[in-house]
Amino acid sequence: MLIKYQPLLVGLILIIVLTFNSVILTYASKSILLNDDWHHLRLLNDLKNFALSKINDDRKKYDLPLLFLSNNTAAQIHANELLRTKTISHLSLEGFKPYMLYSFYNGTGYVQQNIGQISYVITNGTQNYYPVSDQCYDQKRFYCPVIDRFKAISGLQHSMMYNDKLCCNDGHKNNILNKYHTHVSIGIAYNDYYFVMVQNFENHYLRPDFTIIKNDDAIKLEARINDPDNFNFEINHVSFFLDEFPTKLDYEKNRDKNSYDFGDLKLMVSKPLPPDLEYVQEKEDSTYRIIEANKWELNEEDINLEIQIPDTLNVKDKILTMVLYAQTVGVEDNVIGEESDYVPLTSYTFFNS
Repeated sequence: MLIKYQPLLVGLILIIVLTFNSVILTYASKSILLNDDWHHLRLLNDLKNFALSKINDDRKKYDLPLLFLSNNTAAQIHANELLRTKTISHLSLEGFKPYMLYSFYNGTGYVQQNIGQISYVITNGTQNYYPVSDQCYDQKRFYCPVIDRFKAISGLQHSMMYNDKLCCNDGHKNNILNKYHTHVSIGIAYNDYYFVMVQNFENHYLRPDFTIIKNDDAIKLEARINDPDNFNFEINHVSFFLDEFPTKLDYEKNRDKNSYDFGDLKLMVSKPLPPDLEYVQEKEDSTYRIIEANKWELNEEDINLEIQIPDTLNVKDKILTMVLYAQTVGVEDNVIGEESDYVPLTSYTFFNS
């Protein structure tokens, strides 16, 4: 029996919002953009704006701030690859994770990713499904109605919001309704019988003129906080995560996982303490170290940090990701309370090859 599978979703661990090979991933499927045909470009833009409206409709129901559409291209590049491979995965064919591709394509926020797809499958009466979207072109074997792209977006959004518990423990829903998200970049790719959508939700709390400079093992961050919703952030610490440089074998091994996370936590960097105090590890066998920043200057909205990566941390030929965390502070009394949240303001990935 031929059925329209509506939909398959990939889950999310919400500590993170891709892919990498610039030659392969910039390849746009001929079924989407033929010679940059204006009609397809306009339709793609309309679909993305429609997807944004569905996201914001759901956020309105919970009195959450509406999201802006981001112009980061990582989501679209990832969607193009997913259409080409017909395999739903948070990883690229080269094994790269979402935050890696986001940084590679000049992403300056913090990203968390949702993915959904609609296609045709065959079932033999059991729980097993077999994809046959490519065979829909053979009208002698199957008849597959052409997928309505706007209905596909509505269906995927509804499933992420209201049918996500069994699939993904409400990971997609929680991502859509995260009150600290400010933007979303959307990737949409399709042919007549296959439709895929990538939602990269972003936190943008640093003004766009901020700078991150890495010189060997020294890192410098200069920025100003942009806080239009008055969360009243106070910088808390900087975490560094380390990933091995992935390979195609890593993709084959991990492509079907419905979640992803950062690599190994190796460093937590905090403000310098007085000479008579020092930070204490929570556990002696912790795999990460707590170190003090060389410079930790915070003046109202201004951030000026300098960090020295220890020589003992070997980052050569590896991927190092820096995440800047803030805590929300009570607006009335300007005191961090028990209900304060840790919020990632930005992440930045260094490709140390």
